[in-house]
Amino acid sequence: MSKNKLKKLLFIAFILLFCIYYILFPAQVSTCAKAGIMLWFNQIFPLLFIFTILSNLIISTNVLQNIPQKHIMLFTYIIGIIFGFPIGAKLTADFCSKGYIDKNHREILSALANHFSLPFIITYALSEQLNICSHYSIYLVSLYLPSAIGMIAMLSINKNRSLTQKIPAQGFKLNMQIVDAGIMKGFETLIKLCGYIVLFSIVSRIPQTIAQKADCSMPLSADIIGAFFETTNGIGIVCGLCIPRTLSIVLCIALLSFGGVSCMVQTKSIFRDTGFRLYRYILLKAAMSILSCLLCIILFRILI
Repeated sequence: MSKNKLKKLLFIAFILLFCIYYILFPAQVSTCAKAGIMLWFNQIFPLLFIFTILSNLIISTNVLQNIPQKHIMLFTYIIGIIFGFPIGAKLTADFCSKGYIDKNHREILSALANHFSLPFIITYALSEQLNICSHYSIYLVSLYLPSAIGMIAMLSINKNRSLTQKIPAQGFKLNMQIVDAGIMKGFETLIKLCGYIVLFSIVSRIPQTIAQKADCSMPLSADIIGAFFETTNGIGIVCGLCIPRTLSIVLCIALLSFGGVSCMVQTKSIFRDTGFRLYRYILLKAAMSILSCLLCIILFRILI
């Protein structure tokens, strides 16, 4: 069977499953969709909208034209941590398309820079969902140290390397057309993000619903599988499980570090038609997720 035929069959199977789920459980689909929209509106849109506009202006005005590649890579990583997903992937894609960063680095840099924002992790994940009011540093170190080490290694390796493809120099330019285009692109980026959150909010509940209706003997496994589809709703699912608190924390750290299927699909969408190798991105995120979990367990036992 060819790759395209397999994709077609999987797509048809997904559509059929989704339609059946929608027909059988319309109220649950509506609830999940509303929850996804409100989560986007309350937690994500206020944090990301302004910076999506600014990032588009940074790209369009050529203000970073003569800055060394390693500095732009570091800038991408820091901004990705502060403002959160999908800014890290979007900046990487934009800088690669402008020739500021070598295209060979796009999978590694996007995996390192694609984090959830600091305000989101502290306020939503730690405070609201996990009810953690202290020792934030343990969880932040667990989340960010693996990618920080990877970023240092990447900068060291590329310290004296130049771009493999030179782009003709263009001067600084700024006008109202560029500002208008930056605003519209900012809206486009966040509307896409909203669509993915809503879609995967619904999908993440399908395993849980099937397990409950079928009287499955492993509902916990279904919940955890569903949580890894969409991280923001997945954290809520994990925190609602009847499992030890330490396990809930470790699972949430794994979710936040890995990003979930939704983030992977969005990252692939951002890099569409560029030859982006998603499998490399997934392997890197999985490795960092495992390291984050191990760090969290070690630090938790040592310091608490």
